[in-house]
Amino acid sequence: MRPSFAHFTRTQHARLCGLVIAIALSGCASVPPPTSELSAAQQSVARAESADADQYATSELVAARNALESAQSAMSAGDDEDALRFATSASAWGDLALARSRAATTQADYDQRRAEIAGLRQRLQLGANDETPALAWPAPAPAQGPDVAAALSQRLVALDADARLQGLAAYERLRARQAVDVLPEARKSDRAQATQIAQQRVQTAEIAAQTEATRREVDRLDRERSELLVEASRQEAERARQEAERLRFEAQIQMEEAQRLRATAESEAAARAQAEEIVLDVAGDQAAKLAAAKARDAELARKEAELSGAVGDLPPSKRSGGSEVFTLGGDAFASGKAALSSSGSGSVRALAAYIAAAPTGRIRIEAHTDGQGEAAANKDLSQRRANAVRDALAAAGVPKSKMTATGMGESSPIGSDDTAAGRARNRRVEIIVADK
Repeated sequence: MRPSFAHFTRTQHARLCGLVIAIALSGCASVPPPTSELSAAQQSVARAESADADQYATSELVAARNALESAQSAMSAGDDEDALRFATSASAWGDLALARSRAATTQADYDQRRAEIAGLRQRLQLGANDETPALAWPAPAPAQGPDVAAALSQRLVALDADARLQGLAAYERLRARQAVDVLPEARKSDRAQATQIAQQRVQTAEIAAQTEATRREVDRLDRERSELLVEASRQEAERARQEAERLRFEAQIQMEEAQRLRATAESEAAARAQAEEIVLDVAGDQAAKLAAAKARDAELARKEAELSGAVGDLPPSKRSGGSEVFTLGGDAFASGKAALSSSGSGSVRALAAYIAAAPTGRIRIEAHTDGQGEAAANKDLSQRRANAVRDALAAAGVPKSKMTATGMGESSPIGSDDTAAGRARNRRVEIIVADK
């Protein structure tokens, strides 16, 4: 068995392949078994198949497979010379199929990057970019004429002279140069195959160089796309910042207006309270005077809520200690749901207007359910309902920092769960507004 060539460099392998071509096309009477050449042909075909040459270079891959099959048949028959010739042809076809397939996928990547960049530039209103034109791939015709070797050699010279392609596809160029150089040494009977292999190698070198150059362009476009994406993100962040600033400014104006209205209401309330105090002082009933002032303040806040355009009526309320307790009934929510109904939303907005107009302390929101269903589910539902009321009040201008929301579940009933009326009383949300 012949020694393995797996340790050879690409350049050494190319030189060896040049020697193989020369042996295959020379008039040697005896040719050693082309085991390594057959293995190289198999690898060439396998590389082309793994690069989707079935899709992008169908005819070249078919030719490579046919040549490889012929080489294997000749090898089995002991015809080493034919096996070497077919293996050399299979390698050339396989490498050309690989080059064409890589060229097609690289072109697709290039076109995709161009389209993405064009879209980003349009989105950023940067205009078209003339630096990324569509590529025009060369389609060289087969060399013809009396001196094919000279024509192919001239194409290699032109390839070497292209400044954009210098240093690219060096291995493929070396293989092409070797294939062209052995043309004059080929036997007349082998001249056609030698010419075909040389043309394939030259085409492979041209396509591979163009592909590597295009891949560099794809890498450059990747960097440009990344820069444009960063710029797009920056602009979107700036727009979001400006929108947030606009909303903050509007909220500030609304808050100042609310403070002005509250100050006016407080001033009027203070004036009325002072007048009431004088009357009560005359009557000598200081305790009654204070209670009346608070009652009038509450009534003023209620009227302020109605005059502010709030939709809905204030929920029913009662005094309890130093707080006023407002109660949202079960109809404020749909059965089993945590979203406020339209009537419930109106009541919450009216309550928010009342809180804004009256001096108040901290606010506790406690949601309750009846005893139907699982206790854990009722606890969760009540918490979500308490959160919904808190969020609705906050959306209407009540500072979220002064509110707490607690789901009580079924733990504090005020009616019997044995009757529908009792369960309806148990389904409630209490908003406890402390006096300031």
